Amino acid sequence: MHAQASVDTSTLAGIPLTKTVHSMRDLRYRHIVSQQFDYSCGAAALATLLKYGYGIDIPETDLIRRMMVFSTPEVVVKNGFSMLDMKKFVETIGLRGRGFRVNTDALYHLQVPVMVLMNLDGYEHFVIVKHAQDGRIFIADPALGNRILLEEDFAKTWNGLVFAVVGKPFREDSPLLQDNESLALRLRERALANGTAATPFVEYGLIKADLF
Repeated sequence: MHAQASVDTSTLAGIPLTKTVHSMRDLRYRHIVSQQFDYSCGAAALATLLKYGYGIDIPETDLIRRMMVFSTPEVVVKNGFSMLDMKKFVETIGLRGRGFRVNTDALYHLQVPVMVLMNLDGYEHFVIVKHAQDGRIFIADPALGNRILLEEDFAKTWNGLVFAVVGKPFREDSPLLQDNESLALRLRERALANGTAATPFVEYGLIKADLF
C-alpha cells in the first residue's frame, strides 16, 4: 500500500471530491524518523528530537556518519550509539546534551521530551518520552512508532536514565507536544518571559543525579 493516495470519493456539481488516504503505518510513524538499521535507534531517536523539537533536519544516515567520529563502526554495530556519543555530537551543532538518572515521577514533570533507553528482551533500545499522564507514558519509538505504555510496564523495561537536549527554545508547535497542551502552554509562557536565554536544566524537570 502506498504511503498516501488521492481517492475520488464522489462528485459535487460535476466537481470531483478527493480524499487523502494515509496507511496505518503512516499514522503510527507520524512525526518520527524511523530507524533503518538494527543499531541505529539512538540516531533515529535523536534525529526525531532535533527535527520535530528544534527544527534541525538531519537525515538518519547523515547523523550516523557524523556521530561515528565519536565511536567506531565495530562498537556502533554491536552496541549502537551511547548517550555520551550523542552529547558530543549535539555540542557540535550548538546544543547541549545531558544525562540524568531519575524515577518515573520525574517523567510527569518534564518540560521537554527526552530520550530514554529501554531494555526489550535483552535489546537496548532508545525511544523518546514525550510526556506522562494518568499512569501512561507517551512514546515516540523509531522502531515501533507512536506508542502509549502503562507506567508499570514502562518501568519494567527502563533503566532510569534520560537524555535531554537543550540549548535553544523547544518548538512550542512541535508535534512531539501533541496531546500535551499544558506543556505547550508552559513553553510559550517561558519563551515570552525568557526570550532566548538559556534555561537551567532544573527548569526542565530534571533535578536529580546529573550523570554527564
